[in-house]
Amino acid sequence: MKSFILGKEKLANRPKFIELIQGLLGGFMAILTLLLLTKFTGNYFIMAPFGATCVILFAVSKSPLAQPRNVIFGHLISAFIGLAFLQLFGHSIIIISLAVGCAITAMQFFRCVHPPAGANPLVILLTADKVDYGYIFLLFPVLSGAILLVIDAYIINNLFSKTKWPNYWFAILKNKKEN
Repeated sequence: MKSFILGKEKLANRPKFIELIQGLLGGFMAILTLLLLTKFTGNYFIMAPFGATCVILFAVSKSPLAQPRNVIFGHLISAFIGLAFLQLFGHSIIIISLAVGCAITAMQFFRCVHPPAGANPLVILLTADKVDYGYIFLLFPVLSGAILLVIDAYIINNLFSKTKWPNYWFAILKNKKEN
């Protein structure tokens, strides 16, 4: 127990003041944009996992998890899996659990892992009794919201950082060992 409490582990470095401002302004502006568009258009641009996406986009923007490919395709793939499971199998505890596992596997396979997107099947399947989901959900809020978050991240991250964001957009990665 002593090594667990008094071990040699070190906390991550304290963020610089400008990084704190970037996180505050980025999260505020991104969510405000989605909420205002929702209010004024009548289409949903917001869903709960987007809050966690903002943490990744504005607090650890250099991470592969924060790149546009991962944000957009991760959310899209995971939401599609949630909707497909709902349509095909309903929403029992086994189906909900399997949908999350399949979403993780699909994001890994397509090389677009984005942890907040793992919540998409949960959002869909746990609220299926209250919300009538159709595949339009993939457009509003999933795809449109994810794209808008990436646009906000592009503006905010490049405004506050000396290094340019993103590291890559939608690169098709090819390894020499792959066929």
